[in-house]
Amino acid sequence: MNTATRDGLGVGVAVGLSGAAFGAAAVTAGLDVAQSCVLSLLAFTGASQFALVGAVSGGGDLLAASAGALLLGGRNTLYGLRLADLLKVRGGRRLVAAQGVIDETTAVALAQPTPRPPAGRSP
Repeated sequence: MNTATRDGLGVGVAVGLSGAAFGAAAVTAGLDVAQSCVLSLLAFTGASQFALVGAVSGGGDLLAASAGALLLGGRNTLYGLRLADLLKVRGGRRLVAAQGVIDETTAVALAQPTPRPPAGRSP
Protein backbone atom coordinates (compact mmCIF):
# COMPACT_ATOMS: atom_id res chain seq x y z
CA MET A 1 0.00 0.00 0.00
CA ASN A 2 1.51 3.34 -1.00
CA THR A 3 1.81 6.31 1.35
CA ALA A 4 -1.00 8.32 -0.26
CA THR A 5 -3.44 5.41 0.05
CA ARG A 6 -2.47 4.75 3.67
CA ASP A 7 -2.76 8.43 4.57
CA GLY A 8 -6.05 8.74 2.69
CA LEU A 9 -7.55 5.78 4.54
CA GLY A 10 -6.46 7.22 7.88
CA VAL A 11 -8.01 10.57 7.07
CA GLY A 12 -11.14 8.85 5.77
CA VAL A 13 -11.66 6.96 9.03
CA ALA A 14 -11.06 10.08 11.14
CA VAL A 15 -13.35 12.26 9.02
CA GLY A 16 -15.99 9.52 8.97
CA LEU A 17 -16.02 9.40 12.76
CA SER A 18 -16.22 13.18 12.90
CA GLY A 19 -19.13 13.06 10.45
CA ALA A 20 -20.98 10.59 12.64
CA ALA A 21 -20.42 12.86 15.65
CA PHE A 22 -21.70 15.82 13.62
CA GLY A 23 -24.81 13.87 12.61
CA ALA A 24 -25.55 13.08 16.24
CA ALA A 25 -25.00 16.71 17.27
CA ALA A 26 -27.17 18.01 14.43
CA VAL A 27 -30.07 15.69 15.22
CA THR A 28 -29.76 16.55 18.92
CA ALA A 29 -29.89 20.25 17.97
CA GLY A 30 -33.20 19.70 16.18
CA LEU A 31 -32.20 19.12 12.55
CA ASP A 32 -33.62 16.07 10.84
CA VAL A 33 -31.39 13.60 8.98
CA ALA A 34 -32.07 15.19 5.57
CA GLN A 35 -31.20 18.68 6.85
CA SER A 36 -28.02 17.33 8.43
CA CYS A 37 -27.02 15.69 5.15
CA VAL A 38 -27.68 18.88 3.16
CA LEU A 39 -25.65 20.89 5.65
CA SER A 40 -22.79 18.41 5.30
CA LEU A 41 -22.97 18.74 1.53
CA LEU A 42 -22.98 22.53 1.55
CA ALA A 43 -20.67 23.17 4.52
CA PHE A 44 -18.07 20.49 4.05
CA THR A 45 -15.70 21.60 6.81
CA GLY A 46 -16.33 20.08 10.20
CA ALA A 47 -15.55 23.26 12.11
CA SER A 48 -18.17 25.16 10.12
CA GLN A 49 -20.77 22.47 10.63
CA PHE A 50 -20.20 22.16 14.36
CA ALA A 51 -20.14 25.96 14.79
CA LEU A 52 -23.44 26.42 12.96
CA VAL A 53 -25.21 23.61 14.80
CA GLY A 54 -23.76 24.69 18.15
CA ALA A 55 -24.84 28.30 17.71
CA VAL A 56 -28.35 27.39 16.57
CA SER A 57 -28.84 24.78 19.30
CA GLY A 58 -27.74 27.37 21.87
CA GLY A 59 -30.51 29.70 20.71
CA GLY A 60 -28.41 31.79 18.34
CA ASP A 61 -29.69 33.45 15.19
CA LEU A 62 -29.49 31.27 12.06
CA LEU A 63 -28.14 34.13 9.95
CA ALA A 64 -25.38 34.95 12.45
CA ALA A 65 -24.53 31.25 12.82
CA SER A 66 -24.34 30.88 9.04
CA ALA A 67 -22.07 33.92 8.76
CA GLY A 68 -19.74 32.45 11.38
CA ALA A 69 -19.70 29.11 9.58
CA LEU A 70 -18.88 30.85 6.29
CA LEU A 71 -15.98 32.68 7.90
CA LEU A 72 -14.61 29.43 9.30
CA GLY A 73 -14.96 27.73 5.92
CA GLY A 74 -13.28 30.65 4.19
CA ARG A 75 -9.86 29.38 5.23
CA ASN A 76 -10.28 26.61 2.67
CA THR A 77 -9.97 29.26 -0.03
CA LEU A 78 -6.33 29.61 0.99
CA TYR A 79 -5.87 25.85 0.77
CA GLY A 80 -7.42 25.91 -2.70
CA LEU A 81 -5.02 28.61 -3.83
CA ARG A 82 -2.10 26.51 -2.60
CA LEU A 83 -3.37 23.36 -4.33
CA ALA A 84 -4.50 24.95 -7.61
CA ASP A 85 -1.25 24.28 -9.47
CA LEU A 86 -0.84 20.82 -7.98
CA LEU A 87 -4.36 19.65 -8.89
CA LYS A 88 -4.37 21.22 -12.37
CA VAL A 89 -8.16 21.31 -12.49
CA ARG A 90 -9.63 23.84 -14.92
CA GLY A 91 -13.03 25.27 -15.81
CA GLY A 92 -16.21 24.14 -14.12
CA ARG A 93 -14.49 21.11 -12.66
CA ARG A 94 -12.73 23.46 -10.23
CA LEU A 95 -16.02 24.01 -8.38
CA VAL A 96 -16.43 20.27 -7.90
CA ALA A 97 -12.80 19.81 -6.87
CA ALA A 98 -13.09 22.69 -4.40
CA GLN A 99 -15.61 20.68 -2.36
CA GLY A 100 -12.83 18.25 -1.47
CA VAL A 101 -10.31 20.89 -0.40
CA ILE A 102 -10.23 20.80 3.38
CA ASP A 103 -7.35 20.89 5.82
CA GLU A 104 -7.03 17.09 5.95
CA THR A 105 -6.95 16.56 2.19
CA THR A 106 -4.55 19.47 1.77
CA ALA A 107 -2.19 17.98 4.35
CA VAL A 108 -2.21 14.57 2.65
CA ALA A 109 -1.71 16.07 -0.82
CA LEU A 110 1.17 18.29 0.24
CA ALA A 111 2.86 15.51 2.21
CA GLN A 112 3.36 13.39 -0.90
CA PRO A 113 6.93 13.25 -2.22
CA THR A 114 5.87 13.71 -5.85
CA PRO A 115 2.88 15.54 -7.31
CA ARG A 116 1.92 12.65 -9.61
CA PRO A 117 1.42 8.93 -8.92
CA PRO A 118 4.00 6.55 -10.45
CA ALA A 119 3.47 5.54 -14.10
CA GLY A 120 0.78 2.95 -14.58
CA ARG A 121 -1.18 3.94 -11.46
CA SER A 122 -4.32 5.99 -11.51
CA PRO A 123 -4.55 9.13 -9.33
